[in-house]
Order: sequence, then C-alpha cells, then structure tokens
Amino acid sequence: MTDVRPGPPMRIPGADAEAAWQILLARIPYARHLGLEVRRHDSGRELHLPYREPLIGNILLPALHGGVLGALVEITARVAAQSADAGGRRPQLLNCDIDYLRSARAQSTFARAEMIRQGRRSGLVRVICRQDDPPVGRVQLLFPGAAGPTRGPR
Repeated sequence: MTDVRPGPPMRIPGADAEAAWQILLARIPYARHLGLEVRRHDSGRELHLPYREPLIGNILLPALHGGVLGALVEITARVAAQSADAGGRRPQLLNCDIDYLRSARAQSTFARAEMIRQGRRSGLVRVICRQDDPPVGRVQLLFPGAAGPTRGPR
C-alpha cells in the first residue's frame, strides 16, 4: 500500500520545471491511476488526461465524469502551487470554486494552471480545463501562501 501521509517539504534540486512537475505528479497515487502526463505548452506546462472508457460518467452523451475533471484540475493546481513554492511544501486546499462550462466529451482533456496571486497568507491558482475551444471547465483554488501554515493550525 502506498503511504500518502503528508511528509516533509520536497525540494527538487537541479530539476527544471517540467521535470519537477513530473516528479511531483509521480508522487500522487490518484494521478498515476488516471494516467496524467505533463506536457509542454506555449505558456508553460499542462497536464494531459488521456481518454479511457472507464472515465465516462454519462454513457448517453458520452461524457467524462465530473469527478474525474474535478480531480484533474485539483491535481493540476496542487502541482503548480507546490512547484512555485520556494519551500517545496505540499499545499493544503483552502477553497475551490469550479465552473463546469460544458460536457467534457469522450476524448483526451488538458488542464493548465496559472498562479494569479502568491501572497504571504494565501495563493490563488486558476486552472482552465479544455478539450477544444471553448473550455470545458474553469476553476479557482485558494492555498495557504508561502508564510502560511501547510498543515492545520499553528
């Protein structure tokens, strides 16, 4: 069984950003289960969710399950936030606002994160989930900031 308890901060000395994302992603059991992959994009990195039939939530459309999309955007935001944190701490989610904009068809899906704000107490990450244009989902996630707690109250 994989140990998923929070551990010490994780720094990746000498790793470029893409390699750091790949290493962080490999440590998340559900990301491995989903088959998530890091891809280079014009504005940085994005996660790729390869289509597989077990990910279907609505067989009539067919459409991907909303929980799979939710996991994709949360994992994307966590990896982006942790790779941007100088201390390499594992961020704990404070708040998540997700907008499902349209059904995600039975095909590969991509998610790209953007750090909107990184303050002392919190950091705001926006994730866009797409297959084609327009996007299928848009999410804003709030994490503790660089000076904030990473696990529970002080």
